[in-house]
Amino acid sequence: MSNKPLYRLVACVILTGFTIYVVTKILFTSFNQNLLPIWPAPKHITLVPSKDKPMFLSRSLDFKTTISSNIVNNAIKRYETFITYSNAIESDCNPQAVEIKTCLIVLLNDSEVLDLDTSYDYELIISSESGDATIVAGSPYAAIYGLETLSQLFFNDTCIPHSYIYIKDQPTYRHRGLLLDVGRRIAPKLLVFDILDSLSYLKMNVFHFHLSDYCRFSLQSEQFPQLTAGLERGQFYSKEDITDIVEYARLRGIRVIPEIELPGHAKGLQSLDGEDLEFCDNTYRQIYNDPEGKSLNTLKKLIAELVNLFPDQYIHMGSDETSTNEKCTIESVRLLEEEIAHFIISLGKTPIAWEEALFYTGMEVPGMVFQAWKSFSSSSIIERNYDSIESQHRYFYMDIIPHRESSVPWLDIAPANKINVELLFLDRNVKCNINVDVHSDPGAH
Repeated sequence: MSNKPLYRLVACVILTGFTIYVVTKILFTSFNQNLLPIWPAPKHITLVPSKDKPMFLSRSLDFKTTISSNIVNNAIKRYETFITYSNAIESDCNPQAVEIKTCLIVLLNDSEVLDLDTSYDYELIISSESGDATIVAGSPYAAIYGLETLSQLFFNDTCIPHSYIYIKDQPTYRHRGLLLDVGRRIAPKLLVFDILDSLSYLKMNVFHFHLSDYCRFSLQSEQFPQLTAGLERGQFYSKEDITDIVEYARLRGIRVIPEIELPGHAKGLQSLDGEDLEFCDNTYRQIYNDPEGKSLNTLKKLIAELVNLFPDQYIHMGSDETSTNEKCTIESVRLLEEEIAHFIISLGKTPIAWEEALFYTGMEVPGMVFQAWKSFSSSSIIERNYDSIESQHRYFYMDIIPHRESSVPWLDIAPANKINVELLFLDRNVKCNINVDVHSDPGAH
């Protein structure tokens, strides 16, 4: 039996309330009995209802491709176990029901490059006349979306009361992400895999990996092994773990954007105090931009290690909730953040920072991306001529939801301006916990 229903449950737990209302154009249909169980809702659906010639998937459904692709071949193997097969005898279909025997995947582009401009556009055509299903995909990753839609169409249903189905879909936003905070509570690698599966089923394409915070630096470092010296195996991610996670995500069309929180939220770097780093005070919450450049040099080494592990174009440098005192002035904080951003750019990457770096410390580095989350919106960032990711905590933070008034709905992002949207998964109140429970939910309070 397929494990996909469990993964769908995981997806519901993670994304409860994350509702995207999309206007769906449905032709030749009549109300609910003809609506298709597809989520997120496709941009366009055409249906031809038919009581005489409903359709069902063959138990021996044959997948064919026009171009060889490792991404597509891997996806076919996964979806062969997910799709609910039936036959006319076991189904509720009438004897004239048409068996869909073949699924042809037509790739318009065989590039397996995964970046912000990757196409996820696809069309799905299922016809009782031909007895075939055809997926026309703009990329191998778009083909995965087509297969996901096909699996949803026949999920738990033995037959579909239509003789023709045409679906055309493409994402509204290029960045559709979820942030997992493992700087406060670790998520075992197998749980990360489950979350990536859930994102794939929901057609989301970015996994924002928040690797450090007050509780730990969760990434093994070759240059600074003391960062994880006090942790047991499974309480941090090795280089091999990261390689596995990045590849697991890639095979599902998901980019992994890493984040190391700098210069604030830095207590996870406390073990570097003295020889390698200086902090603003004895709380170890924020790194001091010392005149000798010791802190900056250490941070550059950590970022260089990060870049070697994560192939994505974007590197998140944190920079939220910084503070000032007599030692750490606003100018020294800004200079440190700007130096880090310029170093990331020198490595051929694009830095991302939280909104405070732009509006509070006042850093100005052309080409950066800023992420709105608390006091500002993406429109405010765009007005400053920067690209932006929208993740307003009032609408997207999982730990905020239980404390909000029930009358406040989740944000309907469909009619928003052309901005990127990210759903954040942050547990800001959880205490540090280095004991791993493979059954635990990393977002549970």
